[in-house]
Amino acid sequence: MFDPVTIPSHSPWKTQILVIRALLIREIATRFGKYRLGFLWMLVEPLMGILMLGLVIGPIAARSVPEIPYVFFILNGFLLLQLFTSSMNLGADAISSNQGLLIYPSVQVIDPLLARFIYGLITTSFSFALFCVVSMWLGIAMSLDNLHIIFASYLITWVTGCGFGLICGIASVHYRETEKIVKVIQRPLIFVSAVLHPTNIMPTEIRELMFYNPLVHTIELSRNALFPFYRVEGANLFYPAAFAIVVFAIGILYFRSNRNILSEL
Repeated sequence: MFDPVTIPSHSPWKTQILVIRALLIREIATRFGKYRLGFLWMLVEPLMGILMLGLVIGPIAARSVPEIPYVFFILNGFLLLQLFTSSMNLGADAISSNQGLLIYPSVQVIDPLLARFIYGLITTSFSFALFCVVSMWLGIAMSLDNLHIIFASYLITWVTGCGFGLICGIASVHYRETEKIVKVIQRPLIFVSAVLHPTNIMPTEIRELMFYNPLVHTIELSRNALFPFYRVEGANLFYPAAFAIVVFAIGILYFRSNRNILSEL
């Protein structure tokens, strides 16, 4: 009497992509759906705090960076720093925040982590695009000729953050205090990642120490690629790329070694 209902079957890869997409949409709706501006907050929120910071301390520190308006100098650095820290923060509580969804067979433990990492990349990418549009509209000397260096800087920073995010996400399953510890550790990064001051004005000893931080390399190289009159010495992409690969590999191995415990959540 009734035709049988056919349930579409998908390959495991396609199923995972559909799950990650649904989790990504859920993440955006949860964070911005209750506001009238909605999705626009994804663009505006990352920029508001740093613009205020630049307006307050800009007149004092602008002499250290005569090649770039100081607000845009720190904004460029802050975008990369935020890409790194947001991946860590989002990863740290990804599993606990989505634990109720793990009862569904299609949702794997890795899916909330991947969805949040992609969410962090999307928000920063939109903010960077808005940053470039505003800079060009204001007539600031900017070049996109070295877009490959900018892309590599953001990709390396994101992969590094994802690696730490995986480690923190798994660690938070064992130790709930991980989320708090991560936020405390991140606070000094704005001072030791060349966000507020260029490396060229620092004493040689301090500059050499700062270059052990892979974020300094990607932040300074992105500025050098964006602003044609800005110069940096000692930065390269090889060191942060190698660091990103090692950290991400450790994160994957840590996840695999805990897969039995995670499957029981």
